[in-house]
Amino acid sequence: MVNIRDVARYCGVSAMTVSRALNNSNQISQATKEKILKACEELGYRPNFAARSLVTKKTNMVGLIIPDITNQYYSHVSKGVSSYLSLQGYGLLLCNSDRRKDDEIRYLNFLAEGRVDGIIILPVQPRKEDYEGIAKEIPLVMADNYAEGLDVSFVGNDNYHGASEIISHMIKQGFKRIGVILGHSSSSASNERFKAYKDVLKKNNIELDNEIVLNSNATFEDGFNLTKVLIEKGVDSIFAINDTVALGVVKYCYLNNIMIPEDIGVAGYDNIEQSSMLPVPLTTVDQNGNQMGKVAAETLINFLTGESEVPKKIILKPKLIIRKSLGENI
Repeated sequence: MVNIRDVARYCGVSAMTVSRALNNSNQISQATKEKILKACEELGYRPNFAARSLVTKKTNMVGLIIPDITNQYYSHVSKGVSSYLSLQGYGLLLCNSDRRKDDEIRYLNFLAEGRVDGIIILPVQPRKEDYEGIAKEIPLVMADNYAEGLDVSFVGNDNYHGASEIISHMIKQGFKRIGVILGHSSSSASNERFKAYKDVLKKNNIELDNEIVLNSNATFEDGFNLTKVLIEKGVDSIFAINDTVALGVVKYCYLNNIMIPEDIGVAGYDNIEQSSMLPVPLTTVDQNGNQMGKVAAETLINFLTGESEVPKKIILKPKLIIRKSLGENI
């Protein structure tokens, strides 16, 4: 196997000069760098990044923890992170917490053991005390959900605005008894959407009925199972915390001969691909997960390179996507 000394002998330079070329040091000329890099290619030399990281204390890797690898919204976020990191010369280590808090904590500790230079996390049931220690050890950026009082950068969507838009649209379409399937009660995104729901109902003189507001783990199965509960409580429509939950609602309705939108209206959130492919396309809210991922990655890289030292809170604007699941004539 070719090593750094072989490259040095081939080029007639020292091993230190080869190392400087591989690290893009400005202590050697551009011509020497190009000569060494060409030699590496000719000899088939691959740097030992594990050994290099011991010296430089850098891995050029970023960790990303997402709640559900099967959910397309998180796939879009991951793609946005990966695309930006690739342009900056960083690799990505992806972890799936599967919406389990213990797995999330395990992955945080795993990544913080020198495997990555920084972490981006879309947290599950976020609590300040779960991240304070890690945030002191390694740069941390939160996305989608945040832990109140934690002094780290956060990139999210304006959940209040997005939910206000879609609930207002549901009321304009004639729905008054709107059932809701929220996420976990500790989710900041879910709580912001619930606040918007309550405020829009109040603005339209519709009384809040907490019996038709349900929390969930935001999964397809939850959407399917909780639809029966809401229909038995007499709702005329259902707003789901995300499109995956909404697909569960749609499947329950399909299997029980409940027509959408004639018998019940359905609205989602995220605008994943399947939402437009249904026989009755789903009205939803586009969060642009790809853009969120890019911004989260950019925020972390700026911190790692010293371009930014103060934690930032960046809020993106979601967009209402009107289709036909609420009886729209389009």
